[in-house]
Amino acid sequence: MQNGIYSYCIIKTSEHQEFGAIGIGDAVASNVQTIGFKDIAAVISHSPQVVYDSLSKEKVIKDLFTHERVIEKIMGHFTTVPVKFGTMVETEDRVIEFLENGYTLLRNELDKVEGKIEQDVVATWEQPAVLAILARQNEQLREMQQKIASAGEQASIEDKVLLGQLIDQALKTEKNKYQQLILQDLKQESVDICPHDMISDDMIFNAAFLLEKKNQEAFDNAIHSLDQKLENTVYFREVGPLPPYSFSTILFKRIDPEEVEEAKNTLGLTGEITEEALRDAYYQLAKKYHPDKTSGDTSQEFQVIQNAHRTLRNFIEGGLIHTKVYRWKEDVQWDS
Repeated sequence: MQNGIYSYCIIKTSEHQEFGAIGIGDAVASNVQTIGFKDIAAVISHSPQVVYDSLSKEKVIKDLFTHERVIEKIMGHFTTVPVKFGTMVETEDRVIEFLENGYTLLRNELDKVEGKIEQDVVATWEQPAVLAILARQNEQLREMQQKIASAGEQASIEDKVLLGQLIDQALKTEKNKYQQLILQDLKQESVDICPHDMISDDMIFNAAFLLEKKNQEAFDNAIHSLDQKLENTVYFREVGPLPPYSFSTILFKRIDPEEVEEAKNTLGLTGEITEEALRDAYYQLAKKYHPDKTSGDTSQEFQVIQNAHRTLRNFIEGGLIHTKVYRWKEDVQWDS
């Protein structure tokens, strides 16, 4: 299998670095080293060139573990910004192109996270235990439970529905109260907060915190204090220190020239593309094909137009070599 250049992270260094045989490989681990440009470098290895969408789940998990292990080892010695898992290019020259093209952005991201770490905090509760406490505190909820229990099989559908609504509202209110308490206590020790999805009914809080390394002990103490304050009600799990995965992950993409031509054809553009021409062409087609403005189903056409606009916007910003920063989605609701 042909080797490509696998990228793990970007670090601050003006000197070549060797990290040993700790990288992604088939039978044996690959050597991890740097490819530099000015005072930044990509941490890379020569690894089998693969498309991760086509690999087995076991292989993907194994390589993801190696990817994270390499980054977390290096972050102990260098300011580090992760590169998205699975990022591969054909040659070392291509890596240098990405570094050169995205130098200002990459340097800014390294400055933002210098001296900082990510700590992930998850809080869970046991719903039956919490519900028992709420029933003692909430008179309306307690009376409805007693009414239905007394009626037995004769309990009305309306009362059962009402009880379900009362339970949902009580749990939602209590969850929000705990979320605000946790946020209030932990944000004092952090620089930034990134909420993550709740992945189970028992999970009431899931977020990443960006903090100064020097504040890690104070942050841990705040978690311990919360744990004691909410003893027997909420259970905490803390993961870290981590690289700033949730706050700054680098994406490298080389745009195929054929994609650019196809996008231009989609938007009816020719010759050199300017921001103004792109904006006007997109606006005209969006008015025509936006699903909210037509009677027929134009969602597929509108998606093609959006993709073409995105491709050309990236091309205008960075040419065929595109470097950008991914940050975790910010639309998670704390009280969901």
